[in-house]
Amino acid sequence: MPSSELLKLTISEIAPMIQSREVSPVELTEAALAEADLRQPALNSFITILRGEALAQAEEQDQALARGEYLGPLQGIPIGIKDNIATAGIRTTVGSKVLRDHVPDEDAEVVRRCREAGAIIIGKENLEEFAAGATSNNPHYGAVHNPWGLDHIPGGSSGGGGANVAAGVTFASLGTDLGGSVRLPAAFCGVVGLKQTFGRVSQRGLMVTSYNGDHIGPMTRSVRDSAIVLQAIAGYDPLDPSTVPVPVDDYSLVLERGGSGLIMGIPSNHYFDLLDPEVEAAVRSAIAALEELGIASREISIPSMEYVGALRFSSMADSVVTHEPLITSSREDYSPDTLYRTLAGQFVLGRDYSKAMKVQRIIKEDTARALQEVDFMVTPTTPLPAPRIDAATVTVGGEEHRVRGPGSGLVARNTSPMNATGFPAISVPCGLSEGGLPIGLQFIGRPWEEGTLFRIAQVYENVSPTRGRWPDLG
Repeated sequence: MPSSELLKLTISEIAPMIQSREVSPVELTEAALAEADLRQPALNSFITILRGEALAQAEEQDQALARGEYLGPLQGIPIGIKDNIATAGIRTTVGSKVLRDHVPDEDAEVVRRCREAGAIIIGKENLEEFAAGATSNNPHYGAVHNPWGLDHIPGGSSGGGGANVAAGVTFASLGTDLGGSVRLPAAFCGVVGLKQTFGRVSQRGLMVTSYNGDHIGPMTRSVRDSAIVLQAIAGYDPLDPSTVPVPVDDYSLVLERGGSGLIMGIPSNHYFDLLDPEVEAAVRSAIAALEELGIASREISIPSMEYVGALRFSSMADSVVTHEPLITSSREDYSPDTLYRTLAGQFVLGRDYSKAMKVQRIIKEDTARALQEVDFMVTPTTPLPAPRIDAATVTVGGEEHRVRGPGSGLVARNTSPMNATGFPAISVPCGLSEGGLPIGLQFIGRPWEEGTLFRIAQVYENVSPTRGRWPDLG
């Protein structure tokens, strides 16, 4: 099989070929690195490509397989790591000028687990500066471009990972999600993006993060691949007090259950209130397709979502505390947008912060209550398809909204609430706009029930109109 065709397979498709030694990790890694070199000028999806390191890892896995040591479906699989996740001995910039020469001493826990599973890390991926935004228009390392439309954003902040998975450069990429930063690139780039339950995956080694709601999660080409990656990185980390010692399901077995007996909840407020007509049409069509497959539906309401804007106060305060040491030492190296949105947090009063945390608790309780009536919720992932890279504003619902810098909350309005609740959510592609840009469908589930999300997401994936579609990169 030609290298170009190998790179279009999913992890679950190519893993048996690696296990049987029909395809070698070295062969696959060389193909992925060649594709990375080919696509980098157009996509700008990497900050650092790890040619020597990746080939050395691939050779090690090749030798292990020759000895009969099979580690599982990630062995020999080329993946990318967002450049705000620590990698030992490898520059990790967080997309900033401030940390352009920073080299961590040890791997993040998720990186360690991926290496242990035999995955091959081919590069550190481009992102929004300090992972603070939804565009991946990085002022220091250049904008990441969407493979489906090079003049459009890939979403942020994990834009490099979304672009690489969609373009067939990596089979999976690890991103981080504080307000939707895995699910937004997944939606805009037409791939699968998972934000698992808060506490399911270790955050240790996630740099310049928030103290409240950040997650490390996978972007993949299929739901089954998402389950494979989560299986490898999930689990209690005794050195990360945010992780919880809850048993991890065998997701490969859970996926075999299908969607029989599941009930979906369709929110009557917030999630469908502000949408581009093409997004609404695609999502309503996806809901109808699920109903035709026998998935029962019920309208639900989360009344407290009316106050979701208050959550911004807690994230602003978190941000200024996280950045304070770096701003003190290297203020001049921040871009104006990131600096000004960060400095605003110093004006949040303790009373405002406490009220934001109260609203967070109420929304969490209301969401939990709604999910007692149904097995999962279904919503649009984003209110619109990917805006243009040069767009400062977009028009949705007859009003202009900012898409970058301070006040640009539109893009993440449907994803960020689940960072506050910590509930799991997954985005899968559900259609293309008239301009050929992907549209995302989001499933939201109960804590620790990622298996339910995988089940329903795979049921839908099998009938999605985007199944088998690839961007035309020439």
